[in-house]
Amino acid sequence: MTTIAETATIDPALKARMQAACDRIAKGILPTMEDRTESAATTDRVREENARAFGVQDVTLEAVRASRRRHYHS
Repeated sequence: MTTIAETATIDPALKARMQAACDRIAKGILPTMEDRTESAATTDRVREENARAFGVQDVTLEAVRASRRRHYHS
């Protein structure tokens, strides 16, 4: 099993919740609708916070374009 070094950049409570969710999924226990709704709300909140702090970051589109350029021009 690969071990990832600890970092000080993630909140320990968030890390524990993420680990618990991964453990449930690994056992075949899918997230409940409540879990999914909460996750979507958190994602939206974080996206809005990041947009306020850093502006809109459209890195996905550029990553897809770069990938296509590498794929079709190699």
